[in-house]
Amino acid sequence: MHRYFLIPVLSFFGFICIFVIYLQFINEDWKFLVPKKELPTICNNETDVELITHKEDNIEGRSFNDKDDQFENMQFHAILMLPCEMKDRKFDINYNIESSIIAINKWFMEKSKVQKIQFDKNDINKIDVTFIRVNKTMEWFDNKIKDNEKKIDVSDKIKNIIFHNKDKFNNFDKKKFIIFFEGWERRKYINYNVCGKSNYDGKIAIYFTASRFKKYIGDDIILKNNKRIFTCSQNDHLNDPDNFTFGDAEATILHEILHTLGAPSACGNNLDDSGFHVADNTNDIMHKESGNEYLDFNNDDYYNHNIIGCRDLKNSKYIINK
Repeated sequence: MHRYFLIPVLSFFGFICIFVIYLQFINEDWKFLVPKKELPTICNNETDVELITHKEDNIEGRSFNDKDDQFENMQFHAILMLPCEMKDRKFDINYNIESSIIAINKWFMEKSKVQKIQFDKNDINKIDVTFIRVNKTMEWFDNKIKDNEKKIDVSDKIKNIIFHNKDKFNNFDKKKFIIFFEGWERRKYINYNVCGKSNYDGKIAIYFTASRFKKYIGDDIILKNNKRIFTCSQNDHLNDPDNFTFGDAEATILHEILHTLGAPSACGNNLDDSGFHVADNTNDIMHKESGNEYLDFNNDDYYNHNIIGCRDLKNSKYIINK
């Protein structure tokens, strides 16, 4: 091949590679181009964060505050949080959240044989879910800001909102929180989406109930089919009432919950390079891909193990015996 032909061809492909790298790693805004909605007047991204309600949010059976605790033990409290303009899909009062949590504990009981996670309940023995809407739009959540040179992403903003409103919750110091956020966090790669976030041994686990895509997901297009829940998995969504299937959504939720309980243990035998996931079996719940078959494959990392001096999840105060 003549060099005068080869040079422009290589230059062209080099330019394409640089352009793709730029779009993939530097300027990600193109991934999130969707039509903008007309915002309610109560939405304001310029003022302090406030908890608000729209008139249509006031529905019978919905709770805007933490109900009286039915027990004093350590427990997880569920929250449904919405940005100002996001559609209310009623996951709290339609028992979608409850059904998924029941499925999680059913799975945990089957795998552990004797234990389940303690979730906060109300006086009629239903999962106590607090509804929170804030005056900030999804654009505000999605826009990373710097605080003393540290980038504040969506999950950090959610965490700050909870801590700034801790007076809404009973026995705050004894609780951890699983937050169902009607929004998303930016995915890093085209084929990768953020499903959930949590702080290792922290207080808050987050499950993102929506994702922002430019393209088809299965047979559905985002913004057109409000009956489907778009999450990290194409076919995944929170359970319908009375459906206690342990699906990908439930695996993700449990995965993040267990991170807040310090799993996997830092002294486990099979940690991956990150130190926050196990690597010995892809079907382990604490594998980076949130498997759905094993609660500590071979029991040698974080649950019911025999590692001397190593924290064991079975002894967590947030987990109770049958």
